Amino acid sequence: MKKSHCSLGVLLAGFALLISGCATTTDYVTLSYIPQANAMRIDGANNVQVKVVINDQRAVKDRVSAKKDFHGIEIAPIISMNDVKGAIQGAIEAELRNRGFNVDSGGTTIELTVQKFYNDFQPGFWTRKANTDAAFKLKVIASDGSEVLIKNMSDEWSKPVLHMSAKRAQLALNKALRESVQSLFHDGEFLGALLK
Repeated sequence: MKKSHCSLGVLLAGFALLISGCATTTDYVTLSYIPQANAMRIDGANNVQVKVVINDQRAVKDRVSAKKDFHGIEIAPIISMNDVKGAIQGAIEAELRNRGFNVDSGGTTIELTVQKFYNDFQPGFWTRKANTDAAFKLKVIASDGSEVLIKNMSDEWSKPVLHMSAKRAQLALNKALRESVQSLFHDGEFLGALLK
């Protein structure tokens, strides 16, 4: 009886060591965007040249999330394999093309300053949450240099998760990217500014 308890103890200790070893290593995610299906082409968009410029002013640039222990202490960074600026720019350009705009190096400029794009896990006794924040400053600048539109955009998402892992962070971040960009393209004021 004592021998089986000892064996169980050794097994559990080994399992805990294995888990802690995986938990303390840097992990990676890939940001990806699937363009909106059946986007309506906009009358006159084919006559508009648009350039997208992304500025990165995030306070935290070396990671997009972090693995945490059950006390909420960060134990390892979660890093994006691809450039955050590039992922956001590619998503916006895909939606512009979907609607008939000419994405080029001249014409109207969409300048998006990324202020926050981060998934912060919130530990809990029974459930854990993936809290994702996205904050941007948007400018639409006409070809003559005049600012047609300036607005701040921010969204927060929270979803229960079983594990505070890179896989869960990737799902949360990609959802934030998708919903932020699609929200922008449902904004009549933004689309109107591009057509001015």
